[in-house]
Amino acid sequence: MSNISNNDNNNNNTNNTNINNGKTIKELIKNDRKDFEEFLSNSFGKNVFIPEMDVFSSKCGCYGIMIMVRGVLIDEADVFKNRIIKKLEEISNNYGINADWIFIRVIPSSEDVISFGIRELCNMCREEYGSNKPRPDLITLKLSNK
Repeated sequence: MSNISNNDNNNNNTNNTNINNGKTIKELIKNDRKDFEEFLSNSFGKNVFIPEMDVFSSKCGCYGIMIMVRGVLIDEADVFKNRIIKKLEEISNNYGINADWIFIRVIPSSEDVISFGIRELCNMCREEYGSNKPRPDLITLKLSNK
């Protein structure tokens, strides 16, 4: 049985690969999460909370970033749509992910945004998510037609 630790000083973690201006991947994710939280709070003029940011690879071939959020409404995301898209494109570039599809996920029948998503789409998902409204809980902010 292996010893799993969440401690940043975990001696078993020897992979501190530097990327993007010499930062480790952990530092980069931490800084991007904080930076996006501050960006949204400043844009909306109120406190916004981002509890988690995930960078992922899917079995189908997609890559992406999901940023969980609390305190953002659909109308606010719509008003600042262009600024949000630009900021999310900057974040995705930090990880070498093409921002083919940028979207928000909402709680159905509410105005609450629960996450921002960025995806570099595989061919299969490009067809599935190619419409502006692929599911009732997803709202497309940007979709590239490659």
